[in-house]
Amino acid sequence: MVDQNHTDDPDSNHHWTRRTFIGALGAAGIAGAAANVNAQSQPTDPVVELENAADGNVDLRAFDEVLGRLERAADALEFPARRIGSAPRGQQHGASRWGIHFDTDQPIHLGTATVDADQSGTFTAVVADYDGNNQFDPVHQRDITVEAGINEIDLDMALEPGEYLLTRDGGFPLRRSAWSGWESQSRDGLELYGGAKPGYESNRYWYYYFDLHVAAHEDAHL
Repeated sequence: MVDQNHTDDPDSNHHWTRRTFIGALGAAGIAGAAANVNAQSQPTDPVVELENAADGNVDLRAFDEVLGRLERAADALEFPARRIGSAPRGQQHGASRWGIHFDTDQPIHLGTATVDADQSGTFTAVVADYDGNNQFDPVHQRDITVEAGINEIDLDMALEPGEYLLTRDGGFPLRRSAWSGWESQSRDGLELYGGAKPGYESNRYWYYYFDLHVAAHEDAHL
């Protein structure tokens, strides 16, 4: 999961930052909060804890957790979780380093997907930095074992903003499909260009990973 750093930047877009909270709490409140942290023996839900806290008796870790929830919720509104790629159809395809060419202008998480394997075995799911030429620098690799036929897999890959190729290496074919009337499903800062490999122009094919879950965070998938 891609975590966003919480800072004390006074120019932050958040009206309530950790610094603001500490300032409002005051020195006595901070002392009480520290004592409360030491006294806790059972974990509680941070939202409930903040709701029930008396003045000067707030666990600052709970505030961080609540602020994190709000930030993740805002990200999910800006980049709603979605599934991309139609149901598997088309032909089996065995050449390496073909895949889906895309770029994103914000951090995303690739979750579950469907693959249609020609046979049982293990292949390597790969996401690589990609510039449309011959650059192919893997940033994530995961060995995935499948049975012959349709399988649901979990890529579980967090990506920073950039341009990528989602592909696979392996010794047996996975299904890819040609789409007539290509619809890229590009929106909210995620641009899908179609099938490609290093040094080859993108085409209107969808490679290997169907019904792919994409979200702003690991915990924001459908």
